[in-house]
Amino acid sequence: MTTYQNESFPIPTPWRLVRELRLRRPPWWMVATLILVVIGTWIPLTLIYKARQSRSRQPRIHFFQDMDKQAKFGPQATHPWFLDGRSMRLPVEGTIARGRLMHDQPFALGFLTDDGTPTGRVTEFTKSLPPQLIDQGDSLTARGQDRYTIYCETCHGMQGAGDGPVNVRAIELKEAKWVPATNLMTQMVRDRADGQLFQAITDGVRNMPSYGAQIPSRDRWAIVAYLRKLQTDLSVAPEPTAKKP
Repeated sequence: MTTYQNESFPIPTPWRLVRELRLRRPPWWMVATLILVVIGTWIPLTLIYKARQSRSRQPRIHFFQDMDKQAKFGPQATHPWFLDGRSMRLPVEGTIARGRLMHDQPFALGFLTDDGTPTGRVTEFTKSLPPQLIDQGDSLTARGQDRYTIYCETCHGMQGAGDGPVNVRAIELKEAKWVPATNLMTQMVRDRADGQLFQAITDGVRNMPSYGAQIPSRDRWAIVAYLRKLQTDLSVAPEPTAKKP
């Protein structure tokens, strides 16, 4: 019978492949080694599955540190190098944080002082928006509406009438120390300068806390711009009258 080597164009039929290409059965140790290798590849998958499904108080294994863990002192930690034992140090005297330079006092404070410093005596409130914000128009008002909704609406209400949910609830509970939120639609508030409204947002008034740390200067001016738009769109509210005892 001819073989592949004797034929010009061998035809690999199944029965010929089985008969002519029959391989010798591998030894038992080779089969056992192959089985162990295959089973060994399942071990990492098993460990990964276990780690994904279990909980542990131990931190995860971190193979590549990438400077994620390094020697340092955390907040409120002690430090042996300083006499007061604190790791947190005060800024160098005269340090000014980025964006806190008082080169434009009306923009940063909303008023002018007699000595040109933030702690001086107020001489005049800024009567209108800062020049760098006047041309921003609708974008500034939209930003002010967004910030007003977050920080002011809870007490002053959606329309600025002093009927926010916090104020309404405090009155229902008859809180002894609660001062009702101001109705921002009254003529008294309308007559105030823009800088005075800006300063009230910055430093707070009575129960109203200071928002100078939470709201940047530009956003505070944006709230003032939105409030002026509300006052233009809505009619003048009656002035609150004192209740007789």
